[in-house]
Amino acid sequence: MGIKFPPRELLLAREVRAGLPLWRQVLLYLHPFAFFKDASRGPASVRERALSYNRAMRWMLVPYLRRWLLIAGTLFLGIAPAEALAAQAALVIVPAAIAVGFCIAVTVAFCIAAAYLLLGISRGGST
Repeated sequence: MGIKFPPRELLLAREVRAGLPLWRQVLLYLHPFAFFKDASRGPASVRERALSYNRAMRWMLVPYLRRWLLIAGTLFLGIAPAEALAAQAALVIVPAAIAVGFCIAVTVAFCIAAAYLLLGISRGGST
C-alpha cells in the first residue's frame, strides 16, 4: 500500500496512535493486519520471530472481527430500506453500493477469522 507507519510495537501505545493524523487513525481502526509483521520475507530466523510475534498478537484480531461483523450487519440491514427508497426514486445505485459494501465487509471478516484460526495452529498441528 506504500503508507509508512511507525514501527508496529510503537503503534500499540495509545499515545503514539493519538499523535497520528486522523486518516491514519481511521486506517488503523479498519485495517486488521496493520499491527502484524511480514513473516514471508527475510532469513529463516527473522521469519520465525515475525511468526512468533504474530501468533502472540493474534488476540488483536478479535476486536477487528467484531468490528467488521458489525459493519457487515449494519450494511445488510440497510439494504432493504435502500431498495424501498430506490423503488420510489431513481436511486438504484444506492442499494447496489450498500450490497457491495456488505460483501466486502463479509469478505474482510472471513479473512480475519481465517487468519485468527491459522495463527492458532502450531507447526505440530495442535492449537
